[in-house]
Amino acid sequence: MMLRFRIGRWRFSLNVVHVTDVAGVNSILPDGKHILMWDFDEVSLEEVKKALAEVAIKYKLPNIYILNSGLPNHYMAYCFKRVSWQKAVEILAATKHICTTYLRFGVFRGKFTLRITPKDGRRIRLVCVLKSPWPEDVTIDELDSFVRYETLSDWYRKMMPKMPIIKWREDECLKLLSKN
Repeated sequence: MMLRFRIGRWRFSLNVVHVTDVAGVNSILPDGKHILMWDFDEVSLEEVKKALAEVAIKYKLPNIYILNSGLPNHYMAYCFKRVSWQKAVEILAATKHICTTYLRFGVFRGKFTLRITPKDGRRIRLVCVLKSPWPEDVTIDELDSFVRYETLSDWYRKMMPKMPIIKWREDECLKLLSKN
C-alpha cells in the first residue's frame, strides 16, 4: 500500500509492503573483475535463449546457464567469464529483454546480484545451458561475495493490483497537519 500526498513542491510517500528475506550472490570476484549475471521477468524461455545467444556470439562468451526463478517466464542466467565492470555493464545493456530495474540497480550499486535461495517456497532450477566453444575462465569456487537482503514477497505481488495508491489533496494534508 502506498500513501502519497503533496504540499506545495514537496511530495510525501509512505510504502507499506510485505517482504521476505533471501540470500544472493554478487557478480564481483576477489580480483575486482565480475562474472556476467542476467535477470529476465515476463519473457519466454525462447526469447531469453535468443537474446543470450546474440550477446554470446557478439562477445565470444563461454557457456551460459539459464535458470528459472520459480515463476513462469522469469529467468536468470550466469556466464563464468571474467570481465571488467565496464564490459559487464556493456554486455548486459546490450542484452534484449533484460529486466531494466535489475540493470539499473546493479549499475547504481557497482555489482549485480542474483537470488540463490528459495523465495516464498519457489526454488531456482536449471532449465538449459547455451553451449559455447569459448572456455570459461572463472570457477564457481571464486564466487565469494554473498549477501542477505529483503525483496517483495509473492503475497505483495498477488495483492498489488488490488491495492490502490491513495492520493491526498494538498488542502486535506494541510488540515491534517494544522490539527496537530
